[in-house]
Amino acid sequence: MVTLILLSHSRKIVEGIAELAAEMAAGTPVVPVGGSAAGTLGSDFDRTHAAFETAAAQGEVVVLADLGSAKMTGEMAREALSPELQERIFLSDAAIVEGGLAAAVSIAGGSNARDTLDSLKEYLLDK
Repeated sequence: MVTLILLSHSRKIVEGIAELAAEMAAGTPVVPVGGSAAGTLGSDFDRTHAAFETAAAQGEVVVLADLGSAKMTGEMAREALSPELQERIFLSDAAIVEGGLAAAVSIAGGSNARDTLDSLKEYLLDK
């Protein structure tokens, strides 16, 4: 199973993308991780790490982030996991909205994480 994790500084942004993904790719596991633990804008290492750990324990994980520091939080959270779990987490530089929806559809179609990453090439951004 492949899980899609969306990282953002805004809880509302990732919840909205997850809602659209559920309409376009029903059944795809999408985990939105947005905002700080205090409910403000920001990224949260602990919540990101917990989401990565839970999803990677179940299979492969594709991760998209909205801004550089959210991606950096994702990279640090990945590095804090065991090597076995780290190997299952794939970070993408694709645009979070378009890439997130394309990834959800790819996963729903049965793609593994590497094939899903390949399908996101047209959505890559320079972050």
